[in-house]
Amino acid sequence: MKSITKSGFGIGILIFAATAIIALPVRTLQFFTVLESNTGFFAENDWSVYILATVCAVAILAFLILGFSKRKTLDYSLEAVKRPGQGILGFTAAIGLLMNAVDIFVKIMNSNSFAEDTKTTNLIFGMQAVFALLSAIYFVALGTSYISGKSNGSEYRLISLAPVIWSIFRLIFRFTRTISYIRVSDLMLEMIMLVFFILFFMAFAQVNSRVDAEKKEWKIAAYGLSSALLALLCFVPRFIVMITGNANLLHEQSPAEYCDFGIALFVISTVLTRVTVKLPENTTTEE
Repeated sequence: MKSITKSGFGIGILIFAATAIIALPVRTLQFFTVLESNTGFFAENDWSVYILATVCAVAILAFLILGFSKRKTLDYSLEAVKRPGQGILGFTAAIGLLMNAVDIFVKIMNSNSFAEDTKTTNLIFGMQAVFALLSAIYFVALGTSYISGKSNGSEYRLISLAPVIWSIFRLIFRFTRTISYIRVSDLMLEMIMLVFFILFFMAFAQVNSRVDAEKKEWKIAAYGLSSALLALLCFVPRFIVMITGNANLLHEQSPAEYCDFGIALFVISTVLTRVTVKLPENTTTEE
């Protein structure tokens, strides 16, 4: 794996790391202080609310500005070489997606399928589960390609859209919740995260498959780090709350979802190892 300083988006990686160091402990603290578990609302707008919102907003804005400013200089490595680290993280993402699909199937089986509103929810859930499985297959294929080094994964063009559609159905389900998206911090973070997941996976599918990929490399870096930061915020604090025996502090519709963590790790590895600096066009190879 390349060092941060040699990455085409090295400054962005440093901003990401600094923001995560600040935001994750603050978000974890909020579960024990200002978040109402039964509603997800902030009980009060204390200093932690303003700090979390500020550092996340500044970081995401920095990713977007930095990425767009480097749109002509960033490249994406399609070299078919062994990438064991990214391959393992591809399998990790696949496991998280399989867990998501299984969780959905269990919810559908335990629901009252005769109620009209439940039928709609189950339809959305069902489509999410199908594309979670397809996405898992895609990540297994990518992981296998990266570990073997025989392919760069660009041949999986059609199935590369599965994570995009999976994220869309996750987002649609959250829109069905009739509640204030702003006041419920978990829901707001999840929805923004899913928007960036959609943007990242669309750019990743285009660039990795070389379909209308010109000058879209910056989107992988900017959208990728934004989605990864929010995914870690949605998973890590909830996971800490859960393993410390305080699961009662979590809202029932916002558990720690392992798929978010697995994808965040894969995205970070992609930005670190695949986003590079574009070589000068007049560079030639001597025979």
